[in-house]
Amino acid sequence: MLTIYQNSDERLIKKSVIRPNHLLLLIDPNEDEIRQMTRHFQLPAKFFIDALDQDERPRLERDEQGYLIVLNLPVKNPKAGEKHEPPYITQPLGVIHTDSNLILVSKSGHPIIDQLIAGECGEFQTEMKTRITLLLFKAVAKAYDDHLGYINDQAAQLQQKLRASYQNKELFSLIELSKSLVFFSTSLSALAILYRQMMQGKTFKIQEEDRKLLDTILIDIEQSAEVAEMRRESLSNLMDAYAAIVHNNLNTVLKALTAIAIVMIIPTMIGSIFSMNVALPNEDDPTTTIIVATIMAGMSLLLMVFFYFKRYIRLQ
Repeated sequence: MLTIYQNSDERLIKKSVIRPNHLLLLIDPNEDEIRQMTRHFQLPAKFFIDALDQDERPRLERDEQGYLIVLNLPVKNPKAGEKHEPPYITQPLGVIHTDSNLILVSKSGHPIIDQLIAGECGEFQTEMKTRITLLLFKAVAKAYDDHLGYINDQAAQLQQKLRASYQNKELFSLIELSKSLVFFSTSLSALAILYRQMMQGKTFKIQEEDRKLLDTILIDIEQSAEVAEMRRESLSNLMDAYAAIVHNNLNTVLKALTAIAIVMIIPTMIGSIFSMNVALPNEDDPTTTIIVATIMAGMSLLLMVFFYFKRYIRLQ
C-alpha cells in the first residue's frame, strides 16, 4: 500500500498524487505498485524487492537515479510461541533516496515508522531527506536498546524459574532468547559498518552538523552491539551451567532409584524363596517368620546405610 505525505501546519497530511519533496511510505507493495514506482523514479525494481526480503542485511547500494539504504529493525516475532521460534527478530526497512523524494519500503508496518510519521522521532519537513534518514537511524538505535532490555528482563525471569524447576521448557526459552540475540548482534554489526561507510561521505552526502549526529548514533549502535554479544555469551554460559545441573540432578535420581531397587531385591528374593511350594527347614516353627523378617530388615538397613555413605541416597 502506497501512502503519500506532505507537511502542512507542522503536521503530515496524506496526498493522492506524487509530487517532488513528498515522503512516500510503501508497506507490503504489490507488483503493480512496484512497477509504478520504478517507472516514476526510473529506479531498479531490485531496490524494492531487496527491501522486502526478510533475510536482507543492512547495506548501502547506489544507482544513477538514487540509492538504497537497508536497515534492520528489531521487532517482536509474530510466530513467537511456536516451536524453535525466537521471541524477537529483525525486519528490513528500505530507505530509498531519489533526487526529489524519500521512499520508505517495508514488508509490514513497524512502531518506528508510526513514530516517525507521528512526529515522535523529531520534527522534519518532507523535503529533508537526510534529516528523516538520521531520525530513523536514531530511532533504530533506541529500539535495539529497548529490546535488549526486554531480553535481559525475560532472561532474569527464566533464571528464577530455572532455580526452582530445572524444566526443559525454561532451557528452550533461553535458547530462543539466544537466537534473538544472534539476530540483533548480526544486524547491529552490519549497521555499524553501514554508518561508518556513510560517515566517509563518498556515497551519502552529509553536512557537518548531521555528521555529528550520525557519529553519536554510531556510538550507540556499537555499544548495543557489544551489549548484545555480551548477553549472548552470558546466556550461552548460563545454558551450559543449567544443562550441567540438570544432568547432575538426573544422575542423582538414577543413583537413588538404583539403590532403592537393590535394597528391595533382598526382601523380594527371600519372600520368593519362602513362597515356593516346597518343604523348607523349620517352616512349622512360628519364630521362623520373625527371624526371616528380621534378617530381611537388617540386610535392607545395612544396604541403605551403605548407599547413604556412598552418597547414592540423600535425606535432603
